Amino acid sequence: MAQRSSNIIKALEQEIMNGKLTTGERLPSEEKLCDRFGASRTVIREAIQQLRGRGLLRTLKGSGSYIANPSLETLAGAIETYSVLTTDDAYLQLMDLRILLETECARLASIHSSERFIAIMKKAIDKMQDSCGDRKRFSEADIAFHLAIAAGSKHSLYATVLSALEKRSIEYANLNRGDNEWYLNVINTHQKIFDAIAKGKAEEAAAAMKRHLILSRRHYVDLDR
Repeated sequence: MAQRSSNIIKALEQEIMNGKLTTGERLPSEEKLCDRFGASRTVIREAIQQLRGRGLLRTLKGSGSYIANPSLETLAGAIETYSVLTTDDAYLQLMDLRILLETECARLASIHSSERFIAIMKKAIDKMQDSCGDRKRFSEADIAFHLAIAAGSKHSLYATVLSALEKRSIEYANLNRGDNEWYLNVINTHQKIFDAIAKGKAEEAAAAMKRHLILSRRHYVDLDR
């Protein structure tokens, strides 16, 4: 049954992606899908369930299944699932994605961030300073700082992607801790990012963020070795 439903999923997914089935359109009835694919209702229902899980369909009780509207929530769920389940090696690729996105977020935050988000960033740094040596608390404050920058960038897609990586990023940050000097170095690099954003220095903020994340990635790789 798994192979049969997989083929149906691929066919319907392709029709959704190429626009043959459009947003809001009702999916053909189970009976029609059974006839089309020569499959049982059980197989068709399995395919529909899988497509619904991927965020491509929404089902209304008593009405049927419809092509889902684009949703940042759906995107976030898919990215979060991938980040939590992926291997450490693959997570380094997500770290590369973070470097690209967060560099731009820092630049945008220095232009668009309000006093509210500046205050949240400052609070996160203060918490980091109070949490040296406490890996869990320090890591949570660390990632809270990064998420505040993403939110302050006023770019909803960037903020959604980075928020979806929060759980794995905290885990990553927790594993990435070293000795007392390392905590102080992390605070120092965050302070440089914060100062540039608070002063509205876009390129300086972007450069500081990129430098911080690249060093963090290198440190993690060295620890793994």
